[in-house]
Formats: sequence, C-alpha cells, structure tokens
Amino acid sequence: MRAKRSPLLSNMAQSNSAPLVLILCALTASWPQWMWLARRAGDGSDDPWGVLALFTLVVLFSLEKDRLSLPRSAGLAASIVLIVAGSLCLGLLPPIMAAALALSGLTLLIWAMLPKKCPLTPLLILAMLALPLVASLNFYLGYPLRWLCAQASALGLSLMGLSVTPMGAALLWNGKTVLIDTPCAGIAMLWVGMYLAALFSYLNAASLLRSCANLTAAVIIVVAGNILRNVLLFYKEAGLVALPHWTHEAIGLLVFGMIVPLIYFATHWRSHASN
Repeated sequence: MRAKRSPLLSNMAQSNSAPLVLILCALTASWPQWMWLARRAGDGSDDPWGVLALFTLVVLFSLEKDRLSLPRSAGLAASIVLIVAGSLCLGLLPPIMAAALALSGLTLLIWAMLPKKCPLTPLLILAMLALPLVASLNFYLGYPLRWLCAQASALGLSLMGLSVTPMGAALLWNGKTVLIDTPCAGIAMLWVGMYLAALFSYLNAASLLRSCANLTAAVIIVVAGNILRNVLLFYKEAGLVALPHWTHEAIGLLVFGMIVPLIYFATHWRSHASN
C-alpha cells in the first residue's frame, strides 16, 4: 500500500516553494516560543550555547533545501500535534517545555521533508540542545557531578600515593581543603560533548540505537575527562606544584582537546562497516 497526499498537499507540491511555505506557517504558529527563546538567549540568565545548536540545525537544513519535498500526511500530522501542543501548554507548563514541543514539531516537520537517508534522532537531540539548558543542568546536575568528581578524584589521587579524603564536593589533604567549584562540574563540557555526539551521528546517518550509544559514549568520555581535569588541578590548587594562574584554564583546554578526538572516534567506530 502507498500513502496518499491530500488534494491540498498535491496542489502545493506543484510549487517548489511549498515546503518553505509550510515551514513559515509552522514558525508563525509558534512565534511566542521563538520570542521567549530570543529573550532567554540575550538576558544573561543562561550561557548562550543553545544558539550554536540552533545555528547548526539551520545550516544542516539549508544544505538540503534544494531537495526538500512535501511530507506525507502522517509526518505533517505528527508535527502539527507537537506544535499545537506547545501553543496550548503556554501558561500551563514552564516556557522551556512549550519551546521544546515547538522545536520538536518544527524539527519533525523539516525532517519529514528531507531525503530518507537523513536520521531523525540526532536532529531532535540538537533541537533539545538549542533550548537554554545550561543553567538548568547546573542546578540539577552541578552538585551531583561535583560530588562524583570528588569521589573519583580522591580515589585516583590515593592510587598515586596521596592520602586524599573526599568530603562532599571538596578534597581534604594535609590540612588543606580543595573545593571543586561550579565550573569544575563540567556542565559546559558535557553540553559540548552531547552536541558533538549529535552532530557526528547525523553526519554518519546513525540509527536511533547508534545515536543513543554515541550520546552515552560522549557523556562517559566527558565525565572521565572532567575527573582527569580535577586530578591535575588538585596538584596546582593544593600547592604540590607551583604553576602560574593561567594554567588553571590551560589544563581545562588541554583536557578538552583530548576529549574531542575521543568523541569523534567513538561516534565513528565501525560506522562505515555498519553502513
């Protein structure tokens, strides 16, 4: 059996601009969510990382703009449900949830217009990363990640011969307390890791299962890298080695430079063989 388009969609298909008209209608229907996202991006309450994810989505869709076609009725209906739900939820749910529904609906709509080889899951992950998430991640995951880093760092330092005791989000050694502060929780690094996993998954046309595996691998790599960063920083902050102040940021950049290729290899491992 073959799905049929409605007469309206069949008439619109005669025009090359029909997909763009549908996208414009979807954008117009969700204008309160876009206004909220724009305000949040500029009010200083959150790191504007989401702009990068949104820009990436725009670029990916733009590269395929000449191959867009009208979606089947099922894809169109699913995207309409999400967009309408996002509008109906305004004032009932937190604005970020309404924006998530609108972004998901718009992403699903455009994906349904793309060639079949384009995967959906990485695009949805990028859409969620386009939301102002960093402040929320810091609030909910900041302390748990700092606690985890303290526990793991203390274990690693103990294996190196230092008698370090973890206490909450701090490390105790020789009468000194080295605090693992909020930036050292690694939230920004975690966001970048998930972004790279989603982008590489899309470029490799990864399936749902592989995209989830790539995302999981990126999170593990980032957490492990952040633990390594805190272990290295302990030597400086505890006074075991004398280093200039700028080396604090340099160590973070060094570890970040190690994380990026690891995520690349993890997301590309056996990708060509599986295709």
